[in-house]
Amino acid sequence: MSSARPHPVRIAFVALTLALLTLLVLAGCDRDLAPPLVEVMEISPREIEVGDRLEIRGRGFPQGRAAHVTFRGTLHRAGEKAKTGVSIDLQAVVTNDERIDAILTEDLEERFCGRNDAASHTTFRGNVEVAFASSTPGAPPLVGIARGIVLDVRPPSISSDVADARAKEGARVLDFLGITPGAPSPRGLPIDGVRSPADRAGIQAGDVLAEVDGVRVANAADVLPASSRAVTLVVRHADGVGEETKVLPMAGYASERIPIEYGPALFIVGLALASLVLLVVPSPALLSVAELRMARRLERTSIETMVRALTGKGPFAIAFSLSSILVGTFALGPHVIADEVDGALLFVVAIGLLATGRAIEDKGIVDRVRAVLGVLGVSIVLVLSLAGIVLLEGALSLGELVRVQGALPWELTAFREPAAFVLALVYFGAIFWLLRPREGKSRQIESGLDRVGVLFACALGAAVFFGGWQIPGVAVARSFGWQLVGAFVFVAKSWLLEAMLFAARAIACPWERPEALSFAWRRLLPLLVFGFALALLSRKLMPMSASLGIVWGAAIVFALTLLTARSVLRIRSAMLRPDPRASPFL
Repeated sequence: MSSARPHPVRIAFVALTLALLTLLVLAGCDRDLAPPLVEVMEISPREIEVGDRLEIRGRGFPQGRAAHVTFRGTLHRAGEKAKTGVSIDLQAVVTNDERIDAILTEDLEERFCGRNDAASHTTFRGNVEVAFASSTPGAPPLVGIARGIVLDVRPPSISSDVADARAKEGARVLDFLGITPGAPSPRGLPIDGVRSPADRAGIQAGDVLAEVDGVRVANAADVLPASSRAVTLVVRHADGVGEETKVLPMAGYASERIPIEYGPALFIVGLALASLVLLVVPSPALLSVAELRMARRLERTSIETMVRALTGKGPFAIAFSLSSILVGTFALGPHVIADEVDGALLFVVAIGLLATGRAIEDKGIVDRVRAVLGVLGVSIVLVLSLAGIVLLEGALSLGELVRVQGALPWELTAFREPAAFVLALVYFGAIFWLLRPREGKSRQIESGLDRVGVLFACALGAAVFFGGWQIPGVAVARSFGWQLVGAFVFVAKSWLLEAMLFAARAIACPWERPEALSFAWRRLLPLLVFGFALALLSRKLMPMSASLGIVWGAAIVFALTLLTARSVLRIRSAMLRPDPRASPFL
C-alpha cells in the first residue's frame, strides 16, 4: 500500500499562511524599530531661573508650528515629600528644525518651585515630551520624547529671613549627620570632615554631597530631609570611582518644623477636638442669643426682602449690579490698572464710597467730618490687617496674593495660616463695626454708596483671604471662558461675605455705643495685635510645610462646617418652636 501524499493545494495554503504570519511579525518589529519623525535629544541648560531661555535640541522639528512641551515626572523639593505624576505644560517657539526655545516665566516657575516664600529649589526628574499638531485633519500629532531628564529650577526671590532659616536648618541637619561642609561647588557640597554617623556609613572627608532625597545639592538649604525617619544621600567619592547612595537614620533629630509624617495624626486630633468642643461643650450664651435672634428674624423675613437688603432696589440695585461687573473684571486678566495698584484701588474705592455715603447721610459740617473721620479710623485697622497678610505671605500685589492660594477651602490663606485666620477676623470685624447703627440714625444701610463700598471691601477681603478668582481643579485660567468662570466665583464670594456682614448686623441690632466701643477695644484690638505677632513670628521661624498647612486648613474648615451645621439645626428648631406669646388655641 502506497503512502498518501499531501495535496498540492494544502501545501500551498500552509505556505501562504506561514508567509503571512512572518510578514505580520516583521511589520510589527519594523514599526517598533522605525525612527520617529520628531526626535528630542538634549535639554539645556540643566539649571534655570525665571527669565532664562530653555533650549530643546533634536531633529525633525517642523518650522512654523507651535510646539507643545510637557514635563512629566517627579518634583523633588528640599524638606518636602516628592510629588509624583506631575505634568507641566508650556508653549515653545521652533527656532529651526533642530532647536526649540522656551522662556521660564513666573507662572511656570511657580508650578515647578511653589509660590513666594513657600517656593524652594526644585529638581525635576522625568521625561520631556514635545508635540506638534498634525497638518492633516484627524491625524495624530507628531511627538518626540526625551527620557531621564534632570532639571533644576530655582526660585528668583525668597525673603532673607526664610533663606537664612533654611540655611540654618540645613546646617543643623549636616551637624546631626556628622558632616562638616566646605564651600559649595558646582559638583555639590564638599565634605571637609566626618564623624558618626556619617563615618559609619562609609562617607569620607573629600567626598562631595551631590543629592539629598532627590534634590541636587547646591548649598546647605538643599539638605533639608523629606522625612523625619531617614535621609537618602548621594555621595561622589574623592577617588573618582563614582557615586554611591547612602541611607542614614534621622531618629532623634529635633526639627523646628513638625515632621510631615505627623500630618494625618494631627488632622485626626484636630477633628476630635473640634467635635468635642462643638458637640459636647455647651455653647456660649452669646452664640445662643444670636441663633435665637436669627430664628426670629427669619420667621418675619422673605427671600425677596433679603435680596433687597443686599442689593437695594431701583437705582441702587442697578449701581450694585454695575459694581459687581467691575469687581469681576479683576479676574479677567493679569491686572486692571497695574498688578501693584489693583489692591490699593479696591481699598481706596471702598473707603471713599463708605466715607462719602456717611457724609451724605449726615447733616451739618461737624457730623459729616465726624462720620468721615470714623471711616478713616476703621480704615487704619483694615490697612494693618492687610499689612499683616503681606508680611505673612511675602507678596505685595493683589495677583500674587491670589496666586499663593488654592481654590479648595483648606488651601485658602485664611484657613491655611493661623495668623491669617486671626487677621481675617479683624478685617471683617472692622467692616462689621463700621456697619453698626449710629445714634440718631434709624435707616439701615439704605445708601447705595454704602452698599457698593462694602462690596468693594468684601471683594478685597475675598481676594486676600479666600482665594479670589481661583477655580477648583484649574491651576491657571488661560482661556477667556475659564476667566469668566473665575470672575463669577470672585463676585459670588464677595456677595456671600457682604451678605454675612449684613446678616450679622441685623442680628446684633440693637447695638448701643458702649457695646460697639467694647467690641472694638476688647475684641478687635487684641486680635489685631495677636495676628500681627503671629505673622512676625512665622517670618522668623521656619515656615510651616505645605502639607501641614493643608492639615491645619482642613481641621479649621471641618470645625467651621460643624459649627455652621449645628447652628442651622438649632435655628431651625427655634423657628419650629411655638411662640410663647401666641394663643394656645391657634
